[in-house]
Amino acid sequence: MKFSAIVVIAPDDLEQLAIERARAAGATGITILQGRGISNSSKKTFFGMTFEGNQTVFLMLVARHIALPILKEMKQVLVKDGDSRGIAFTLPVEHLIGVDVDQIAKFEQQLREQQQEE
Repeated sequence: MKFSAIVVIAPDDLEQLAIERARAAGATGITILQGRGISNSSKKTFFGMTFEGNQTVFLMLVARHIALPILKEMKQVLVKDGDSRGIAFTLPVEHLIGVDVDQIAKFEQQLREQQQEE
C-alpha cells in the first residue's frame, strides 16, 4: 500500500474547520502543531506593536488514493475570493514504521470501496 503525507499550514482561526473537512474527506488521524511563520509580506501593526498571527500545522499520513480529495478540501478552507490564507501540500512516503495493523486494514478497506465505486 502506498502512502502520502499531507502538510497543511493555516491560521489558528481555521483550525476547527480544517479538521472537520479533512476528516470528512477521509483523514483518520491528524497531528496538530502550533507555530509562527515569517514571510516577505508586511506585518500588521496595532498601536506600534507588530502582530504576527499564530499558525496551526497539520500533519496527516493517508493512503495515497485519498490524498488528493483531502487536498481539495483544504483548498476550500484556505482559499476564499482568490486570497490564500495558508498552504497545503503532499509528500510521497517511501518508508514507514509504527502504523497500527488495524489502521492499515482500514486504509485497505477504503481503497477497496473506492475501486468498487469506480
